[in-house]
Amino acid sequence: MIRHSSYLTSESWNKFPWKKIQKNVFRLQRRIYKAMKEGNLVKAKSLQKLILKSTSAKLLAIRQVTQLNRGKRTAGIDGKKH
Repeated sequence: MIRHSSYLTSESWNKFPWKKIQKNVFRLQRRIYKAMKEGNLVKAKSLQKLILKSTSAKLLAIRQVTQLNRGKRTAGIDGKKH
């Protein structure tokens, strides 16, 4: 799905399949909820570990912080507002 790249440009960042990434993360979250609701704590814990290691979840978290929240207008270390 997503390969590690040592250098990401803003063009390649915009080309990520964000809807698919959101769908993957939501699916994992739903599975965790379902396991907890059924009382299957072992399965829930293993799914939580899986979501922590998930590339999709990491990318979505970075996108949330850098692009979708109010802090996106704050100047970064380079002094530029994006």
